[in-house]
Amino acid sequence: MKTRIIDVIALLAFVVLWLIPMAWVGYLGGPPASWPVNCQDLYAVSCLFGRGSERVSMFYVQVRFADRPGWYDLPEHEYFKLEPFGHRNRFDRFMARFGYREGDGLARSELAHWLAATHRERHGDEPGIVAVRFLWVDHVISADAPPEDRWRKPPRPRAGQLRTLGDPVIIQAAAVQP
Repeated sequence: MKTRIIDVIALLAFVVLWLIPMAWVGYLGGPPASWPVNCQDLYAVSCLFGRGSERVSMFYVQVRFADRPGWYDLPEHEYFKLEPFGHRNRFDRFMARFGYREGDGLARSELAHWLAATHRERHGDEPGIVAVRFLWVDHVISADAPPEDRWRKPPRPRAGQLRTLGDPVIIQAAAVQP
């Protein structure tokens, strides 16, 4: 059996471009910081958790009802039952991706109107939602006090200093149908 030059080149390319860097990354426990980001991800066994988070953003929803003063926490589990992202539900994922920046008012407004309409469908005999506001806090993760066990978002009163995202969304009363 005769060795072709193309086979030797392919083998050398595999060893030099993948096997040696992969062994080096394994030895170091991670890619060197001096490597370009795209190259760092190429040699990670799993790109899902390439870097640890320095903080966790936590989002909360509060509503104002037609006949009650003050703001009330909306039970997220009733409106966002699935937790396809570990212990973060779809609301957390939506807000982290589309809802926390100042320019995301339209996304928050659409979500607020959906929440009000869904509340009206499920709880038609209760007072309707007239306003919705979104709250946000960043929880810093430190090596001195790492999260314990399975992390879950704490109840709003224990979350720390909350900030309101944008202005509250005012919900117009549904048109009365004859």
